[in-house]
Amino acid sequence: MRLINRPLAALLSLALIAAGALLIVEVTANRLFNRAALVNWQRLYDWAERTCWTQGSIRVGSIALAIVGLVLLLAEIRRDAQQRLPINSELTDAAFTRRGVATTIRRAVCDVDGVNHTTVTVKRRKVAVSATTASRQPLSATSVRESVTAAARQRLDSLELSLAPRLFVRVTTRSH
Repeated sequence: MRLINRPLAALLSLALIAAGALLIVEVTANRLFNRAALVNWQRLYDWAERTCWTQGSIRVGSIALAIVGLVLLLAEIRRDAQQRLPINSELTDAAFTRRGVATTIRRAVCDVDGVNHTTVTVKRRKVAVSATTASRQPLSATSVRESVTAAARQRLDSLELSLAPRLFVRVTTRSH
């Protein structure tokens, strides 16, 4: 949600800055020259004076704004995906970040002989390791798979996570 919140906040702040600048320009033009500078606000003012609060267009606009506000509020209240994986300890409230777990497992797998490249994805209940061997022979992938799995499992167990995620390992050969 953070990815959506930041651009929305930037757009809202730019809109408020533009509205404030427009207000300053219009008030200054009205005081100095007794006329509108950019926006014919007198027509808008006359329309607002004639329009009743119970008119349909006002109600529809108010309901639409209330719905948009409620959707934005619910989107902000909703919990993000857990970014920390707590360790199994009663003495402290320590945890590893998903990125930290992925980095430590990636380093352990890269130390295995025959592994050329490794990608690790960490979810709350799953760790997916994708390793590529330096060889192009399919037989080397099967022989390296056990070593990669053992290295990843050993490193994952050494972290002592309170809810140990399942480990999935995929080893492929180098492409041509």
